[in-house]
Amino acid sequence: MMKTYSIACVIVTFNRKELLNRCLHAVSEQTYKPATVFIIDNASSDGTPEAVAQWGYYNLNVNGIFFQYHRCERNEGGAGGFYTGMKLASESDSFDGIWVMDDDGEPERNCLKELVPFLKDRDYIAPIVLSDEDHDSCSFVPDTTYSEFCKKADGDGVVEGWASPFNGILYSASLVKKIGYPKKEMFIWGDEINYQIRAEKAGFHRMTAVKAIHYHPVDRQNIVRNADTFNAYLVVVDVDWKLYCAIRNRIYNIMLEQPSKWRGFRMSHYLYRAYRNYYRVTLGNDSKTGLIRDAFVSGLIGRFGGLKKFFNK
Repeated sequence: MMKTYSIACVIVTFNRKELLNRCLHAVSEQTYKPATVFIIDNASSDGTPEAVAQWGYYNLNVNGIFFQYHRCERNEGGAGGFYTGMKLASESDSFDGIWVMDDDGEPERNCLKELVPFLKDRDYIAPIVLSDEDHDSCSFVPDTTYSEFCKKADGDGVVEGWASPFNGILYSASLVKKIGYPKKEMFIWGDEINYQIRAEKAGFHRMTAVKAIHYHPVDRQNIVRNADTFNAYLVVVDVDWKLYCAIRNRIYNIMLEQPSKWRGFRMSHYLYRAYRNYYRVTLGNDSKTGLIRDAFVSGLIGRFGGLKKFFNK
């Protein structure tokens, strides 16, 4: 018989109560029940607390699961939300694993059941993330179907070295204890990659269990493909503070991930792509040069106070 593991689920939400309702229902209907679900509300202004209470998930037991609602004093971004939820779960010392997702995710009813058996010897266990709109299309693997992705799996249904961070991933409690929590100062974008880099550096190797399915909208960002160097993808952002986060966090992660001899090349290549695609191609002007420079320097030296200039958060 499979060992029974106690699992905490962390769901981060912000002003998307309809999607949150769908996510909570999907978690409550899991065939393998998490012990506790931490609902982390990033100070939503759309009536999320009242809705959670109306649905019956406000600090109550539902289908053998305790749903615990936690409201942040202010919007801490996805990074801050996952920091808060994973910290609450880890510091309780009550769980063998922590299962994390955004409010727009929808785990298939057997998702956790398919993930949990790997806890016996793995620590970073991901489901395959499929599109809401087309269940045979991978949400975060461009131009790839589910059946094509499954061909990469070994005999245990595992694709090594791949995961879509924070989208239904199950982390072992020991991984979280060893590397800590997401870097909340990153606010949005790149915090999940940062956590992945830190996990890999600590000796925890990611994997995807192809029988575990997590539904999610196709990446809604404006993605362009370079026709030149490496044929690489790049997310195009036309909101200044989001652009600042995207560039700052990417540079910061390159500094963390890359050996020193490759950092200059990787950063130069990224900035070339950013400048070319964001401004010369997409926006048609060079007005963001100062913002790019400031974000680059902030990522290079690990300065995370720059968002204050865009809004008082």
